Amino acid sequence: MERAAVAQEIVASISPATIWRLLEQAAIKPHRWHYWLNSNDPQFEAKMQELVGLYLQAVAMYQRGEVLLCVDEKTSIQALERKHPAVLGQAGTLTKIEYEYTRHGTRCLTAGFEVATGQVLGMLTPNRPAEVFAAFVRQACDRYAQASGLHLVVDNLNTHYHLLTCQLIADLCDCDPGPLQTGAQRKQFLTDPSKRVVFHFTPTHASWLNQIEIWFSTLARKVLRRGDFSSLEDLEKKILAFLDYHNTYLAKPYRWTYTGKPLAVETKVG
Repeated sequence: MERAAVAQEIVASISPATIWRLLEQAAIKPHRWHYWLNSNDPQFEAKMQELVGLYLQAVAMYQRGEVLLCVDEKTSIQALERKHPAVLGQAGTLTKIEYEYTRHGTRCLTAGFEVATGQVLGMLTPNRPAEVFAAFVRQACDRYAQASGLHLVVDNLNTHYHLLTCQLIADLCDCDPGPLQTGAQRKQFLTDPSKRVVFHFTPTHASWLNQIEIWFSTLARKVLRRGDFSSLEDLEKKILAFLDYHNTYLAKPYRWTYTGKPLAVETKVG
């Protein structure tokens, strides 16, 4: 970078230390990277701004009786049993987790993260057909039956706007859904703000805008990644136990800072 800055006549001379200082001030970290999936959604900006606005208003919505719930599925959760017990870490040593394991099958967790409080609602099933998602939506509607409004943030998986879910919402809201032959028609009905239950779809390839994904990463770190499960029943028991533990001791809203605008960096003086 030092040679390039001089060769392109940006500066006459510059030291590596100055370059690092400028990068630090601009919060640019060229040595770090991660994978991402580009969203080609033509309505990305409008959808993103809608979700950000909901997140920033979640507490105010909750105070007036409305609930904002971020919903998605964590699929293929494996019940892995280690062939040998872990060796717990001692002073100066790390815990050792057995590399080899036996597979006992998988489970799917459909869950909803309540944005204003951090409470989580979950349902474990063998897979995730449209019937499961509709059942979870009914469970959420029953749990928040006293709320004046229920807002569900979901991605664009086709089971999230299946005919079963549309019919369920129409029954619960006692309204005429209109034509539901196409996916666009079903999405239009689900996102209609005149109902008590309203869906909000993330832009395509933008699951990072759904706050339940943050909680899923917590579940993976605290329970799944180093877990040792003797059976599917053991896996289910430990996931549900963590759900209860989270709701009792850990639940709190995330400090959502993304507003849809570029990162504002405070320039250091002196």
